[in-house]
Amino acid sequence: MANVKSMDARLTQESRSVAGDMVSYQIPVTAYPTDSKVIIVNSPGSGELKDGRDQRWKKLGLHLQETELATMVTYNAPRPDFKTQLEWEPYSYEGVSWNKLLIESLSHTIEWALGNSVQLCGSVYPKVFVAGFSSGGSAVGAVAHRYPSVERILLLSTYDSVGDPFYEGVFAFTGDIYLAYGGEDQPAGMLAQVIQMGALAAKSFQAREVPNCGHRFDGEANTKLLTQAFHWAFEG
Repeated sequence: MANVKSMDARLTQESRSVAGDMVSYQIPVTAYPTDSKVIIVNSPGSGELKDGRDQRWKKLGLHLQETELATMVTYNAPRPDFKTQLEWEPYSYEGVSWNKLLIESLSHTIEWALGNSVQLCGSVYPKVFVAGFSSGGSAVGAVAHRYPSVERILLLSTYDSVGDPFYEGVFAFTGDIYLAYGGEDQPAGMLAQVIQMGALAAKSFQAREVPNCGHRFDGEANTKLLTQAFHWAFEG
């Protein structure tokens, strides 16, 4: 599959709203196939679609494909529609908690990647890594421990957006945790300390602060550092 530049899918799923109704929604997914026997599922931030701000996740997927490091699979949850104001969070979609949809969308994307692993990376039993940015990292923390095949996670500029499921999940994860955040991003730095001081089940925990960098990793230099973070966490 290495000669295929990208593979697109649209996953149709259902979730229950606060009112008890079943709501149908779609998850757009793009994968960048390789023969690497490695899959990285990428969970973008809440303000991004699957390709990322300025196409940064698309560019990263093509880079990982070109270097044969891994097949990247990136997606996005439905965008909030602001039709229903929930008491406990600012965003929702058709009356469904957006945090719930964020978690469920990542789970469905991981399961799609595992179910199509031969086509995506040439292996029935691939190495599986998961990365997330900002609220996407919060979803990663909540979800990764559910999948024994997930060996490593990379949390970038991560906040505890989804609440308790993040803490419960990240402390239960038994693989390797890598975390990177901007030195000017105080909330992400504080969260890194909370995780490090907690009762981690993880095999290992490594955190790096990026000097002169804010939450969004804006600018050409910081965008390159995002790419370096993926090599740091997932190479070798």
